[in-house]
Amino acid sequence: MNSNIMLYTVFEMERRIEQICRSSYPYEWDENHLSYLLMKELRSMFSNRVLRFQSWSKIVDWKSFKSKGTLEQKFGDIALIVNIQFSSNEILKGVAFLEAKRSFNSNNYESLVQSQLVRIYQEAPYSHLLLYNHNIQNLHLKFPDDRTWSSHIWTTPLNTAIPLSIQLSQSDTWKLHRISLPFTSFLTSRIFWGLDLDFRDSIYKDVERGIADLFPTTFLGVVNVYYDNQEPLSNEIGDSWEEI
Repeated sequence: MNSNIMLYTVFEMERRIEQICRSSYPYEWDENHLSYLLMKELRSMFSNRVLRFQSWSKIVDWKSFKSKGTLEQKFGDIALIVNIQFSSNEILKGVAFLEAKRSFNSNNYESLVQSQLVRIYQEAPYSHLLLYNHNIQNLHLKFPDDRTWSSHIWTTPLNTAIPLSIQLSQSDTWKLHRISLPFTSFLTSRIFWGLDLDFRDSIYKDVERGIADLFPTTFLGVVNVYYDNQEPLSNEIGDSWEEI
């Protein structure tokens, strides 16, 4: 029963993702537009949401922001400040970075540029690609799970995507799906547990306040994961960000 409640959360997220992608294609099929809608939905869905597991539960509280600047972004399109509290009071505080790429009519990610990925990787080596596809993709989950999962949004770590993409022609960038996981799985089984985060305090603070002359990302999510007898950690979000 409780495991089904957790699956319901994942299925609801997939339903909202499908709605975003289907309603945006083809006339509003743009990374910024898609990311804006995604961040709004995540804020709506995870506003003090209780996630139930076998015999216990945790709360996820999500706030979304957009940078006020239009300058070149330093770490990609989306940053997630993630604060994880454990039952025995340990805390993990880190940042996840996502660089968004949309599919074209060819089903390839034609705006993918090696030099840009390498630059982001050098600044933030734990970054991921966020792959928006206008067609739903039915892909096998990775070994040892042989299930097929259907989604419009997939993620893959840059440190894996870069060496593979070097070997791919522009007409074969769809093959990045081979090393991707559903975005819903990335959030619920990795980010909400403190995995795949950059734990450098300097980076955390730069993203938190925004940088006056070079904004870290276009969008920011502040994600608190905690138990019901705890309080979410507070973040001093700088004036460079406006809430959405």
